[in-house]
Amino acid sequence: MSEKKLVETGSNIGQFLAIVGLILVYGVGAFWLCQELITDAQFARTGDPEDKVPLFIRFGVPTMIIGIGILYDTIGS
Repeated sequence: MSEKKLVETGSNIGQFLAIVGLILVYGVGAFWLCQELITDAQFARTGDPEDKVPLFIRFGVPTMIIGIGILYDTIGS
């Protein structure tokens, strides 16, 4: 195996792992954060008014996350 072929293979594997890592962190993390914010999970568990997340945060943050995802998708394509 030549030096050039070995470098290309390592580069391809590195790119694949980086993309998979970003998908896992961004996809799973964003989904979890949005689910927690929209359902207002802490308030639902305790019922304490101090645990209630303001409405603009509950819907604003997931909207920003979705918007950034669309932006990255359209620029990356």
